[in-house]
Order: sequence, then structure tokens, then C-alpha cells
Amino acid sequence: MPLCKLCASIPLENLPPFPQENFRRTLSGYPRFHHMGLKRDLHKKNTPLKQFGVQYHADLASLRKAASGGCELCQAVEKEANALIEEIATLPQPRLGVMQCEPSWDMWLTRRSDSEVTRSGDGLWVVTRSSWESDNWLVPVASIVFASDEDDMTDDPRSSGSRDRVLREVPDQTTLNHVTNWLEKCNEHPHCHSRDKSSLPTRLLDVGTADSASSSSTIKLVELESDLCDRYIALSYCWGQGAKHITTTSETLHAHKEGISLEALPQTLRDAVIMTRTLGVRYLWIDSLCICQDDLKDWERESAQMAAFYANSYLTLAATKSPDVNGGLLSARKPRSYFQLPRGGSGTEDGYILAAAVPLDKEVIPEYHMKMEDEPLTKRAWGFQERALARRTLHFGSEQLYWECLEGFESEEGVKLPYRLSCINPDEDVIAHVDKVTQRNTELHKGLDRPGSSLRSWPQILWEYGLRELTEPADKLPAISGVAKTLSKILDDEYLAGLWRKSLIEGLCWQPLSCKAAPGGYRAPSWSWAAVDGIPATGFLAEAEPQAQVLDAKVEIDGDNPFGRVKDGWIKLEAPLARMVLSENKGPVGHLRLRSNGWADDVHAMLDIMDGRSEEAETFFKSKNVYAVVLAFVYGHPLEPDPERKHGTAYLLLVTPDHERPGCMKRIGMVLRDAKNFGTEELASSRSTITLI
Repeated sequence: MPLCKLCASIPLENLPPFPQENFRRTLSGYPRFHHMGLKRDLHKKNTPLKQFGVQYHADLASLRKAASGGCELCQAVEKEANALIEEIATLPQPRLGVMQCEPSWDMWLTRRSDSEVTRSGDGLWVVTRSSWESDNWLVPVASIVFASDEDDMTDDPRSSGSRDRVLREVPDQTTLNHVTNWLEKCNEHPHCHSRDKSSLPTRLLDVGTADSASSSSTIKLVELESDLCDRYIALSYCWGQGAKHITTTSETLHAHKEGISLEALPQTLRDAVIMTRTLGVRYLWIDSLCICQDDLKDWERESAQMAAFYANSYLTLAATKSPDVNGGLLSARKPRSYFQLPRGGSGTEDGYILAAAVPLDKEVIPEYHMKMEDEPLTKRAWGFQERALARRTLHFGSEQLYWECLEGFESEEGVKLPYRLSCINPDEDVIAHVDKVTQRNTELHKGLDRPGSSLRSWPQILWEYGLRELTEPADKLPAISGVAKTLSKILDDEYLAGLWRKSLIEGLCWQPLSCKAAPGGYRAPSWSWAAVDGIPATGFLAEAEPQAQVLDAKVEIDGDNPFGRVKDGWIKLEAPLARMVLSENKGPVGHLRLRSNGWADDVHAMLDIMDGRSEEAETFFKSKNVYAVVLAFVYGHPLEPDPERKHGTAYLLLVTPDHERPGCMKRIGMVLRDAKNFGTEELASSRSTITLI
């Protein structure tokens, strides 16, 4: 179908580039409704959209008319515009600040954004002025990529005429060729493949040699000496609730050493065998087959080394898209809808290019490519540390493949990022390399949700881990114990139920975001983020001055893993203490305001598990004695340091006495207060000794 008259007149393959360096991107948290704000120092220079864009439709009516006339580009843009309108209609009211910037629908075209941070193929963006501040705020409407179905496409997406790769619904040989290319290039990276043979699994699956593997319908479980195995592949996957499949037990151990039929394996495990053979690797580690599931001693011994198994694997295969063992790696994926655009506008003698609309959130915030938040394995708590510990991972996503190694992250379609999510690896060379890469990229993605170095990444790790799901609630600490064990060696620090002894005051200052009570029984002290479900916002973002002193701290472990389940734990502090009561001044709906005797100001209570439920919280405060423990003053923030300490924020821990253990207190939340409202005499005279449990 030919383009409409307007689209035919636009040089779609030669649009002016979007001046990404002039705009800051706003994290909205929504799939489509995003904003790009002109940097403040450019406001007076009046950077009109027409300087870097080509006029598209001036309003929705014009767009809809062209779409109804059969223009496929306008049809694709109209579909994206309708989805954006629907999303805006569902947003909470009233909206404040930048979220008031609704599209004006005066639309312009610009070349798809590219930068030194994100390398992606050609295409176009449809942007519109906001209804708020004209050119100072833009709203993306759609992103259209140009794709190539040719296998010999250029490797450098920044080169002229570059294209994204067409995504095939069913992975084929061309797809596997991309994997082979990724692996070959990664093998040239000095730190991406392990040379450590000291922590091999007790058992591995022998999938056969290159000569025999392709025709063999069986694999077998083997026990090898470390000098007989130079490399193995590990599988990260979801077992799935209620999904029964073949496992190794005391009863089946001998039989599995004789041989396991591929037909007996669920699809994910079978595909893992196929991929291992395809990549020319003989050995494969799968927990359900390589650990005796009914032998507690074997399970404890092997699971305690699981961090090393992933850290030292040649490659980790991640069944990212599969909710259970039957989903597979090589099964059909969500299809991407492509349409044809004539080269050179209206002419047909030059042929056609393929085009498709792609998700806006990943275009505006490229880091969203690697978060993969909607994938089943990404939602699984155990899957987090398997990804964080692996040097390199091949993700089988619901739409495409992703490659992640110490040098960066790349998608099957062609997007490349020069960084990855947190990598926590015990190898000193890897630690140094990750720190170097982090430093190199700091300026490139300044102000974004950037990955941190292995030495500074615990708050980011908890942010990423917080909302992940657990089949067994008691596994909150065990499911991240491999990462904690590795970091303990790196930091030379003692791990205390999710906190670190050398930074206990900072660790205690976690703030609850979307938290709720953990189901089941006791799993952590109240002062630990592991006591609740949700995201703990941890870490001081600026210079801090402790007001509390740690006198002692101890955790009682439940089992043999010092980084796993706990039975009890306490921290003894000396700190300023203030009795808190409900303020007569009502806060916003769902929130409580507190004050203390002698305070002229109120403070907002951030309750760990009652936030948003003000009636329940009011009843609680009226029936309990509640105190605030002054932990620290924090000065400034990352974008505005305060070396003279003029503008401090006080972090206070809300606690209440525990009637079952006299003399002890439990954490119930946090409050923040302007530090200058504390007098020196008040801080000194109110110091008390508190034992938190």
C-alpha cells in the first residue's frame, strides 16, 4: 500500500537526528507516557522543534484521516497514539509537575535516537510538543525501527544505512548464528570466561562430544575430577509451581549415571542440551538433575556452592521467558508486526524496507532493555543471583535473545549498551574490570539508573531484588545468599541478616517502598529489610554524619549457611531517642503525621507495612508507645553536594517496645526531619541505649 501524500514527501531514511545531548529523559514508570525536557541552560536559547525535526501531522484528525486512507506508516503511528491516549486516561488524578504535560498532538519526525551510550539501528521517532511549555518539554508518541532480514548486515549500527535485525517468531539457524557470533566475540574479552576449576559441581551432565552429540538421544550424569573438565554451561530457569518433572534422587541417581533419555526431559531442559551441543560444550549443569533432591546433606553441600557454579560457568543459559520447565528456550516467541515502507518515499523501483513500532519505554530509557521486568525468570527471586553472579548470560526472552557479559548488553535486534546489570563475582580481576567499566561509563549515563561497581552495589542489588517473587517466603535471605557470600569476601565485612557490620547505621536507614508484611513465620529481625516484602530503598546518597553508635550486634543462624536463614538477631545502639505521638494536623489521605513534645514541626511517618492504611495505623499509634531513634544526618544529594553541611536531613527509626522481650524494641518504620530542627543540647540530653530485635 503506498504512503499518503505527506509521508511520501518526507525523506524517511534521511531525517535530522534527535539532539539527545540537549534533553534529559524523565523516568515516569509507565510503559508509554514519557517526557523529554530541554536542559535548563538551553531554555533561553529557544531551541525550536523545527530545527531538528520534520513536520508530520499537525493534529490527530489529520493522522486518522491518512491512516484510514491506507497509509501503513500513519496506521502504525495511529495505533501507538491510541495506546498512549488510553494510558493517559488511566493515570491517577490529580497529576502534578511534569506528569501534567499532555501531548499537544502537533507531531514531528526525527531520526531515531542514538548515542555513545546506546547503539541502535535506523528508524524514526514521532514526537509532539507538550501542552505545558512548548518546546521545553516533548512527549514521544511512537518509535518506528527499520529492520533488515539479511544475515550479513553491518555490525556497526551507527554506520550509514544500518538496520535492526528482523526478529523471527521461531528461532532458526540465523538466530543461532547470532549466538555463535556473540560467543566468539566475547571469548576475546579477557575477563568474560572463567579459568577457575576449584569450585566445579560434584556432578555434571555429559551431553556428548561434537562427533556424537548430534545423533545421541541420551545424556548421562557424571562425576568428574576438576582437571578433566575445562568448561561447562549452567542453566537458570523457573521450575514452576506444581510443574512436576524428572529429577535426580537417591533412587534415580544410579540410573541417571547410566543414561537419561532426552524424551524424558521437559522442553526447557531438552533445549538446554541442544544449545550446549550447538555451542560445542560437553558438560551442562542443571540443579534438578545434578543435585540429589531428597538427600539433605547433598543439597546443602551443593547449594552452598551454587554461587561459584554460576560464577565459574563458561556460559549461563537463562530461560527468561519461561514460567516453568515446559516453556522451552527455542519455542515460538511473541511475533513483532512488520510492514513495508517504499525506499525513497513514493517510488517503488528502489524496493522496500521493513519497519515496525517498538516499545517507547525502552527507546526513551535504554536501560529498560536489560531489566526485562515482565519476564517470568526476572520476577523470580532465585533468578536474580544466578544472573548477577554469572560472567555472561544468554537470555531467551519472550520476544528476542539478549547477550550479557562484562563488556555490556546486546539485544538480538541490534541494540547495544556498554554496561550490564550488577555483576558480583569473586575474581579480583573481574572486580577491577567492573569498577573500571563503571567509571568509564559514569558520565555517559549520568543521572540515570546506572549500574554500580561491585564494591558499591548493595543498595542497587536490593532495589532490583526487592519485588522478586518467592515460592517459599522463608527463602528471602537464602535466595540472595550467594551474592552476599561473594560480597562478604570482596568487602571483607560481616553479613548480618541483610546488613553489613561496617555500615550498620546506613543499613538501618532503609526506607520502605510498596512494602507489605511477609507471609509465614519469622524470617528476619524487624530492623532488616528481609522482614518485609517489597523494595527497601537503602544507602546514603550523600555525605552522612552518624548520630547513633553501634555498641554490639549479633545474628543467630538457622542452619549451616551464615548468609541464609536466621532464627534471631539484635543490635544494641546508643542514640538520641524521642517519644512520638499523632499530630493534630492531618496528612494526605493514607498518610500519618507525627510530632514529639517540644517539636515545632510535624514529620511524615513512613511505615513498613501500614503505609497507606491510615485508619489501621492511627489505631496502632493510639495503643502503643512509639519512639524515634535518631540515626544520622545526611547532607546534600548526588546532583547538589553540601560540603559545608548547611542543609541536612535527619534519618530517624520508628520503634515500639516488644512486650514479649522486655527491654527490646522493634522497628515499625522511618521518618525524615530537617536536621537543623535538632538542637545540640536536645541530641546530647536524649541519648539512650536501645536494643533492636
